[in-house]
Amino acid sequence: MPASLPPAPIGRYIVRAARDDNELVRFLATLGAEPGVQVVDLIGPSSGPPHTAVVETDAPTVERLRQQTLDQITIEPDQPLSLSD
Repeated sequence: MPASLPPAPIGRYIVRAARDDNELVRFLATLGAEPGVQVVDLIGPSSGPPHTAVVETDAPTVERLRQQTLDQITIEPDQPLSLSD
């Protein structure tokens, strides 16, 4: 029996709608059916829809989600902030 591949590492990703913040809301509603995706944070005004989400998942899942959303959603790796002098 062949050995199974190790699971892909989990990373944090920034998710934004390319044009319409309501598209992000619709996208987030579909994540309930994605067992490998966890929403970590939602960023936006308290009186309106979020404009940004932070999620944790693996790179293969991110690529599949990008293809499914047809460039309506931007998903990019979350980069740590650094202070430079």
